Amino acid sequence: MFKEMRMDLNRMAMFLFAIFMINGVIGNLNITNQIYSNALAQSTNPNIDPQAAEILQNMSYFLGSKDEYTFKAEVMFDQLVNSNRKIQYSAEEKVYLKKKGNMTIEYVSDLGGYKLWFDNGMVTILELPTNLVSTATLPATIDQALKKLKEQYNFTPALSDFLFINTFRALTENVVSGSYFGTSKVFGVRCDHLAFVQNDIDWQIWVEVGKRQIPRKLVITYKELPGQPQFIAIMKDWVLDKPITNFAFKADIPKLNQPSEMSAILSKPRMNMGSVRSSINNF
Repeated sequence: MFKEMRMDLNRMAMFLFAIFMINGVIGNLNITNQIYSNALAQSTNPNIDPQAAEILQNMSYFLGSKDEYTFKAEVMFDQLVNSNRKIQYSAEEKVYLKKKGNMTIEYVSDLGGYKLWFDNGMVTILELPTNLVSTATLPATIDQALKKLKEQYNFTPALSDFLFINTFRALTENVVSGSYFGTSKVFGVRCDHLAFVQNDIDWQIWVEVGKRQIPRKLVITYKELPGQPQFIAIMKDWVLDKPITNFAFKADIPKLNQPSEMSAILSKPRMNMGSVRSSINNF
C-alpha cells in the first residue's frame, strides 16, 4: 500500500511540475489553476469536488508552513440522555502547538474535560474535574504521537485534526465525498463553506478566505447515532507568528491528584469527540 502511495505521489509531483513548466511558457495562470484543482481532487478522491479539495489543501499548506500556532474554540455539543434525547452542552478549548514536538490541549466542558500536555515523546493527561492523571511514552513527533493515541488508546483529542503537518490527509482519510457550498460569514469573517461525507459521520468546515487560510468553524454530525447529535466548534483567536513560551507546555498537575491508567481515562465517551478521525462508538 505504501509503495502504491509513493508511486501516486511521484506521478502527481511530475504532473504538477509539467503544469508549472507549461504555465511558464503560455503564461496562463487561470488554466494552470484549473488543471491543478482537477488533478488535486483526482489524486486524493475522485468524489471530492475539485474546488473543495483545492481550498482544503490550501488550508493544509498554510497551516503546514507554520512552525507553531495557538487558537481557541467555543464548542457546543449534543449529549444523548434518557431514551436518546438530545441535550446541548458547551465547552471551551485552548490549543498550543510547536511542531518540533510540543502540544497542549485544554478542553473543558459542562460535563468535565481534560488537559493534555505533550513534550517530546512524553504525554500527560489530566481528567477534569476528577483530577485523575496518567502519563505515557509516545513517539516524539506530533503526527506520530496523535496516531499512537488513536491506535493504542482509541483517543482523538478535539480539533486535533488541525495539528498534523498534513491536515488535508488527516481530514480526508475516511472521506467518501466532498462538496463546495459557496461563501458565508463566521462571526463577520468571510469563509469558504465545504461539506464532506464519511460512512458514519458528515462534517462541514468553514475556511477563511484570503491570505490567512485557517479553519473558522467545524461541524460534525454523528448521523449513525439516534437523533444525529452534533459537535460544533467556532475557532478563534488564532496566533500564527508569535513565539510560544515553553511554560505553555509545562504540565500543571494539582497537588490533590489521583494516578490512573491511561486507558481508564481515555475510554470515557465524553473524552473522545470533536475529531473527524474518531469513532462513533466513543461518542
